Amino acid sequence: MLYLIGTGISFDLTLGAVEALKGCDEAYLERYTNPIPDERIKALERIIGKRIILLGRDKVESDFLVEKAVKSRVALLASGDPLTATTHITLLMDARKKGIDTSVFHNSSIYTAAPGKAGLQIYRFGRTATLVNPRPRYNPTSSLDVIRQNLSLNMHTLVLLDTEPQPMEARAALDMLSEFGSAVVLSRIGEKDEKVSYGKIADLKNAELGKPPFAIIVPAKLHPVEEEFISSLEAGK
Repeated sequence: MLYLIGTGISFDLTLGAVEALKGCDEAYLERYTNPIPDERIKALERIIGKRIILLGRDKVESDFLVEKAVKSRVALLASGDPLTATTHITLLMDARKKGIDTSVFHNSSIYTAAPGKAGLQIYRFGRTATLVNPRPRYNPTSSLDVIRQNLSLNMHTLVLLDTEPQPMEARAALDMLSEFGSAVVLSRIGEKDEKVSYGKIADLKNAELGKPPFAIIVPAKLHPVEEEFISSLEAGK
């Protein structure tokens, strides 16, 4: 049996997911896409009565979990909603091909939370863009093309920020997005110290934006209702 369990945007599991974990033989967690404090993992371990084993990307993307699930009840905890990542969908398909029972516990995702926190209508979003931390001989700019195309269609863009080798800072991302007029910067969404700031990119670079992990929205032309809500988020207000 293979369980795919979403931990939501703030490691806030559903009751059904907790009960499934209690009945599992082994529980694994991937946190390379979203840092999760050790104390939260330990708190969940106390609730479910078993150790949660951290799993690196190489193991998650291999046949390790599927092989385990042939004879055991195995759970993989993944940030956000487990089926927003291609890797987890592949796991699900590979398990089903081997005749392994599967169960998915959905949860909140940055894809739904970010538009709501910014007061933007989710159906007005185009393709998602991802900014990567520059590396030697690797500095792709295709994400900027995605934003330009979305804007040409009058669609908002959710911009995800790289988490490797460390979470990208908001100001570094804003430097990459400097050609665009305005942005919404979302800091630690779902946490008690979350912060959402809106304004011109040049002004946001000098504002207090919170702590990582960050996400950014580059908005298109605003609907009057969107404009009314988002104006309350202007940095400095």
